Amino acid sequence: MTAIGGFPAPGPQDREPAPHQYPAGLPPNTPPPSGPPVQPGDYRRQAPMPQIPMLTAHKPGIVPLRPLQLGDILEGAVQSVRFNPKSMVGLSAIVLALFLVPSAALGVGATHLSVTTLSRFGPGAEALLGYPALLLQDLATTFATAILSGLLVYVVGQAVLGRKPDIGATWRATRARVVSLLALMLLTGLFTLLAAALLLGPGVALLINSNIVAGVILTFLGVLGFIVVLVWASTKISLAAPAIVLEGHGVFAGLRRSFALTKGAFWRVLGITLLAGILAYVTRVLLGMPFSIIGVIVVALSGQGSVTGQMIITFVSHLSGLVTGAITTPFIAAVAGLLYIDRRMRLEALDVVLLRAAQANPAPRI
Repeated sequence: MTAIGGFPAPGPQDREPAPHQYPAGLPPNTPPPSGPPVQPGDYRRQAPMPQIPMLTAHKPGIVPLRPLQLGDILEGAVQSVRFNPKSMVGLSAIVLALFLVPSAALGVGATHLSVTTLSRFGPGAEALLGYPALLLQDLATTFATAILSGLLVYVVGQAVLGRKPDIGATWRATRARVVSLLALMLLTGLFTLLAAALLLGPGVALLINSNIVAGVILTFLGVLGFIVVLVWASTKISLAAPAIVLEGHGVFAGLRRSFALTKGAFWRVLGITLLAGILAYVTRVLLGMPFSIIGVIVVALSGQGSVTGQMIITFVSHLSGLVTGAITTPFIAAVAGLLYIDRRMRLEALDVVLLRAAQANPAPRI
């Protein structure tokens, strides 16, 4: 059984041992060379030992078909964007625009409508003028990223085999998985809200009832517990989107696959994911710096409570999110996809299956 992404269904594959390699011109069962015997210690007359060539992993696409190291994953994520920028960056820009353009329009309207409401609370409430638009932008970005995390994984999976699907082919191959990707995002959000309520609620309740000491202690412990649970859960389900897209699973089957693939590699998956997130964050900050400067200039010229200034800032903020997201989202999705492929190579010999697929249907090398 082959899934939509060209990857076999889950299950261990039969790893074939590599055939023994012999030096060129020295086939097996070659008789020893004739001539007088070489005395021990006469190194000048001894023939040099034949050098057996080192075996290198086959690389039809962005990464070698063998278990991947950290450098392979990071380099492969960058190569996936360079190898097929139209699908990686172009698709990201299209999906983000579909969500952020309506969000910008709603944000401008929300900013205009919130003036009347906030004016009732005095001048100090003007600082909250841009928060409705910011909340709408965060929601739009979250939905767009949830969809892209799956769509781009398909492009990465094909790039491993050296293939370049265009945006149309990518959409046709992955559109059936969009509902599962959105369901995965909603389940993740519900779990986060439930964990926050259970771990932070008791401490907050004590603080509300003026039990300051116990409330502060319990809230502090709840925050620590919430962080631990959030990090653990996000790591364990980090490979669910690749499993949903590349294996054609539903949301719950994808979650089970992610738990199985991350078993025994929790810290490795967490470390690589965190490193990729830090690199993406730094890139996002650098790319968004010109837009931040524009925002500061607008606030300085129009004032923090200016409706016109807040509308301009809302537009600039959404434009910044579109530009930076189109660059950084493909990198994050590629890291997740390559981590998924690496885990299946290590656990299920997926490299052998991909090697057969690459040999049966070769693609141009990068």
